[in-house]
Amino acid sequence: MIESLRGKLIFFTTILVVLVMISITYLFTFREIESRLEDVESQMQRIAQNIATMQLLDRQEWEIYQNYISQLMAFNADIVYIAIYDSRKNLRAHTLNTDWLELDRPITSRRAQADIVRRLDRSEISAESIDDLRTEVVNIQIGDRVLGSVNVGFSVIEINDRLREHVLYVIILSIIFLFVFISVSILYSRRLTRPLEKLTQAMRKIDEGYFDQKVEPETKDEIGQLSESFNKMVEGLKERRIIDNLGHDLGATFQLSKLSVLVRDSLRDAIGAKTVRLYLRDDRQLNTYLEITTPENENRKFPPIHLSPKVDKFIMSETNGFMIHDTTPEIMQSLNHSPDDEQGLIVPMMVKDQLFGMLFFALPDQKSSYTDKERRFAATLSSQVALALENAVLYEQLREQERIKRELEIAREVQQQLLPAEMPTFSGFSIKGICRSAFEVGGDYYDFFPIAQNKLGVVIADVSGKGTSASFYMAELKGLMMQLADDARSPKELLINLNKKLFGNIDRQSFISMIYGVIDNSGKTFTFSRAGHNSILKLGYNGDYSFITPKGIGLGLVVGDKFNKHLEETTISIEKNDVLVFYTDGITEAMNEQKEEYGEERLLDVCKMSKDKSVVEIQNEILGSVDNFIGSAQSHDDQTMIIVKCLD
Repeated sequence: MIESLRGKLIFFTTILVVLVMISITYLFTFREIESRLEDVESQMQRIAQNIATMQLLDRQEWEIYQNYISQLMAFNADIVYIAIYDSRKNLRAHTLNTDWLELDRPITSRRAQADIVRRLDRSEISAESIDDLRTEVVNIQIGDRVLGSVNVGFSVIEINDRLREHVLYVIILSIIFLFVFISVSILYSRRLTRPLEKLTQAMRKIDEGYFDQKVEPETKDEIGQLSESFNKMVEGLKERRIIDNLGHDLGATFQLSKLSVLVRDSLRDAIGAKTVRLYLRDDRQLNTYLEITTPENENRKFPPIHLSPKVDKFIMSETNGFMIHDTTPEIMQSLNHSPDDEQGLIVPMMVKDQLFGMLFFALPDQKSSYTDKERRFAATLSSQVALALENAVLYEQLREQERIKRELEIAREVQQQLLPAEMPTFSGFSIKGICRSAFEVGGDYYDFFPIAQNKLGVVIADVSGKGTSASFYMAELKGLMMQLADDARSPKELLINLNKKLFGNIDRQSFISMIYGVIDNSGKTFTFSRAGHNSILKLGYNGDYSFITPKGIGLGLVVGDKFNKHLEETTISIEKNDVLVFYTDGITEAMNEQKEEYGEERLLDVCKMSKDKSVVEIQNEILGSVDNFIGSAQSHDDQTMIIVKCLD
């Protein structure tokens, strides 16, 4: 393994030269030899094809073949032998150039010559001569009928000898060239790597803790520039070490209280400030910044800073900070500073092009100001800690959100317990209800109250508003219904009493829409009152339908006669296979991405098509239709419905 730069330089340049020499050898030697070999092979193939096209085998005219190939042998010195075989692989004519052969004894007969031809054709020759003999074979045929073959063996000894001579010449030349090149490379690499070796030695000293290293540039080329860059690197190494250590410490905690103290102390030591104060933006008050490192009992020393838009813009523009006593009285006043207070450096902390906070570096007693380099370093550290502080703030906010989320999940579970755990069993009727909240908690409500053996109370309600406040009123409504349902003589009386109790407890900006009714199994009737709620959709077994909307004002808006006089009580008859659909406005007012409402017409169409199905299927058809209509749009209201179907 070569470790030195000089050795690597010599090694890789030598490899490069070798590759160049190999490429030149291939281009000017091997390609030439290959081209010559291809020409000879092509010539021999044409000779074999010319013999094959005579097509004399079927007439057994061997003498003509023999004379022809003998003449060819005389005019082609490269041919070693020519052999003509019939379709049974019998040698019928042949000729042999003995000049290419080294024989133990002379050939005395045609039979002996034929035997040598067969052996050559089967490559039964010495191993060192295998590469010197090539053979071209062409079939003699008429149409698809093969009559025999022509085998022409030829010598490539001259070509191979020429190749060996060229290779030897190139090897000798390459050795001479490599020797000269390596000698020059050694001399030049020594001059080239000497400054680098000095840099390496200086780096080792720095690694041992000696930061007083400096390398004088010997040249003005890239290596000289590298030496200058190294000297600048050494000067900034302490600052970089401070930044690295600070980054490591900042990643150790996400608690804002611990992180703010760490930032204060670390930056004080890094800059050499007397003290450091840290101000962060208060998201609850516009353009207000709070000092977060001072104990609570000392907060009065550093009251909140309220910045005007003009001062805020000025601070953001001073990216490397500014000395506070060098600014205008207006800016000093905005920063709660007076000329008698200590001099110091104000550095902005920017996050996403907005002023996230400020750092105040109090000037030590022995200094009159901070240098430009110190200001830049302070700005660099401020940028680093700004991101860590923002993450800490976001972490605190996330923890608070998680706490609220857990509380809302508990509230959702409690609210779900306020809704019926199972559907009531009521003779002659099938009933199905559902409530889908748009948020963790909602204000929709439905319930059932067995009143007598043959009567069942049904309620559906919608508290105005959404979220937590609506869920509180929904819980209160549940409690009042449990108190009033058994004692009320009629739905109208229940709603009047319910309104009296809610009016004093509900916020004036809120109200509750509600339908309460009683199903009478014996008389097959439904008696109900409507307090500002959506209509009831009745679907008759014979295809008739109607939206039933008695008069009524929402609960909690008014009290006394104003409420009582506008409240109607209505009784409708129910026959076999009739369907009643109760729903909140979260169904009919559901909106798609084009801000179109689902509406009562679409609800009616779905109900008419599915009225002959079970209550579960009717409910699923409605919800599926609403979901398809909404598509990817966000649902902003709770969706509640009750389906009642008369079975007999």
